[in-house]
Amino acid sequence: MYKILKSIDIDFAHHIRGHQGACINIHGHTWKFEVGVQAKELNEDGFVVDFSKLKKSVLMPCHQLLDHALAIGETSISEIGEFLSPMGEKLVATRADAKPTPDNWEFHGAKGVYPGGMKVAVFPFSPTSEKLARWLYDAASAELADDRVQISFARIYETLHPVQAVAEYWPE
Repeated sequence: MYKILKSIDIDFAHHIRGHQGACINIHGHTWKFEVGVQAKELNEDGFVVDFSKLKKSVLMPCHQLLDHALAIGETSISEIGEFLSPMGEKLVATRADAKPTPDNWEFHGAKGVYPGGMKVAVFPFSPTSEKLARWLYDAASAELADDRVQISFARIYETLHPVQAVAEYWPE
């Protein structure tokens, strides 16, 4: 069995709806998203999957969705969405050069939206590390898995320094 893994660091904040501790607050991390891919046989070029394909089809869309965003669940956005737009407008208005708001877009069930110009990533679940790991696994599987290639795991590092806090997902 051949195995590869590739990762990307992403800075973003999140809110864990209903959390009984400090994670109820909006707070940020430098996250690391990592995907493991395996195959019994290499392709004609000698790869499990070319690292650039893994980066382009899975990791960069995650980065585009989440980099410097607020990640929240659909339930939270339905409850607070009306307050995010005025807040976003106030925050973006402090910028000297007004830049256009990017278009809304989706990646495997998560949506990038811009209330008042503020970047928000909306997931169909509360974005815990564990749930993000499963989402990353499913996204990588949809993008890359076939008769030869399988996704072996998805790993989310919520905190890198001074100590690591990691969540993984792999199928049974």
